[in-house]
Amino acid sequence: MDKEEKGFDNCGALSGKTQNLSDRQLDAILERTVKLARSLNIPVSDRIIPHVFINSRRRTILGTCEKQKSGEYKIVLSEFVLSDEAGVKNVIAHEVLHTCDGCSNHGSLWSAYAKLLGDATGQQIRRTGKSERADEMRLNAPYILVCRKCGREFHRYKRSALVKRPERYRCTCGGRIAVKK
Repeated sequence: MDKEEKGFDNCGALSGKTQNLSDRQLDAILERTVKLARSLNIPVSDRIIPHVFINSRRRTILGTCEKQKSGEYKIVLSEFVLSDEAGVKNVIAHEVLHTCDGCSNHGSLWSAYAKLLGDATGQQIRRTGKSERADEMRLNAPYILVCRKCGREFHRYKRSALVKRPERYRCTCGGRIAVKK
């Protein structure tokens, strides 16, 4: 059985980069991803809410799997990933794997399932991702801080504690942080 027959890569007439996907299309991708994972004997939860939620405020996190008090799992995507269908499929697959017991982190079990599902879909499901708009978003950040020692830049959209009082923080290299913009 090839990937098309399994249904993961087939999303109606859509292919590649598109305009934002509809709620119905997102939910269909979620449903096909869960079915494919189960067909590969990946023990995804049967308590996944069958609807993909969108967060319009997230700019750097592409998706999350949020365990609700009811025990159900809620898959949430950033609206910034919606224009890239392949990216949406990858993020949904990534988050679905977090519903497996022992996969709340990106440990060896999650990685094994990610490789198995990725091999079946022809994608490389990674711990972290980057939307096609990430560089654009980073350049438009209203606050940019820089490490005086190594030159690493920190881009922030909010006037956080780091932005307000950078002298209280250090880069991972140990250098002091200064406001650039």
